[in-house]
Amino acid sequence: MRKTINVLGWLSVALTIAALVSTMLSTYHFVYIKYFYGYYTLQMCLFFTMLIWGIKMFYLKSSFKDLIYTAICFLMAFGSMFFRLMKVN
Repeated sequence: MRKTINVLGWLSVALTIAALVSTMLSTYHFVYIKYFYGYYTLQMCLFFTMLIWGIKMFYLKSSFKDLIYTAICFLMAFGSMFFRLMKVN
């Protein structure tokens, strides 16, 4: 279980980096990529990445600091989803 969460965490980081680069390239009109023209795809990738990393830190908790990091990851994930649902561009 821990190895699966770890692999999913790093895979989601790689996908988020790819989404970030694609969004920046599309936003600054270097290339046109339909799904990356707005920030919606990047916000979804950020949501899933922070959710997975929050779960990962929750399982690996060894101190009170790790619970704070977990809460920060979940806050960032739900904050990203909040802006996604509010259609913030």
